[in-house]
Amino acid sequence: KKADHSISSIRVSSDKLDNLINWVSELVTIQAQLTLYAKENSYEGLNPIAEEIEKISRRLRDDVFSIRLIPIANMVTRFQRLVRELSNDLGKEVDFITKGTETELDKNIIEMLVDPVMHIIRNSLDHGIETQEERLKKGKSPKGAITMNAYYSGTFVYIQIIDNGKGLDSEAIRKKAIEKELIIPETELTENEIYDLVFTSGFSTAKTVTNLSGRGVGMDVVKQKIAELRGDVEISSKLGVGTTVTIK
Repeated sequence: KKADHSISSIRVSSDKLDNLINWVSELVTIQAQLTLYAKENSYEGLNPIAEEIEKISRRLRDDVFSIRLIPIANMVTRFQRLVRELSNDLGKEVDFITKGTETELDKNIIEMLVDPVMHIIRNSLDHGIETQEERLKKGKSPKGAITMNAYYSGTFVYIQIIDNGKGLDSEAIRKKAIEKELIIPETELTENEIYDLVFTSGFSTAKTVTNLSGRGVGMDVVKQKIAELRGDVEISSKLGVGTTVTIK
């Protein structure tokens, strides 16, 4: 039997891919104009050609966009290193668990997501996960856990950062927001609306400023960066149980 010497994959510079996508986008635009022209003008034989070009353009567009998709697993190594180094610095024991890392996203989106996700994980480690002593007092396992879970739902990709730490204190967040005059004492807010205050510029409930948190920079930037990707981010939490940050 002859050995199979065929090359199954090749490396292509992302600039070439970007150019290819631009040309395919141009082609799709021209094809739409051709389809419209064929409908408005009854030249014999033009409609079948326009339909065939539309079919090929659609397939070409789908294939080209799928070429740029890479699994979320490409980000994970950086997060594992961050959790390892940070938990050592903070004297906390933390497991980093990943699920659904085969979920694929556009290469550029993955690159733009690294910093916001890093910040969320940093927050979970610093604010969320308690020290071993605190966890034992609460009857929890001395080792904390941060889970990164990615999945598709409909046309959206979701990435969740879930910690089993102390959870958010909605009352403390509310007090801080009143103190910073973000809301007035009479404002009635749902629990989710209170958690949303965490994304306000300059908002921080940290008592002391560390290298990691309490500088008033952070979750507002996370929300802004994800908004630039036409995405959304929301927080759900249970005091004493943990916090989940979901990027959509």
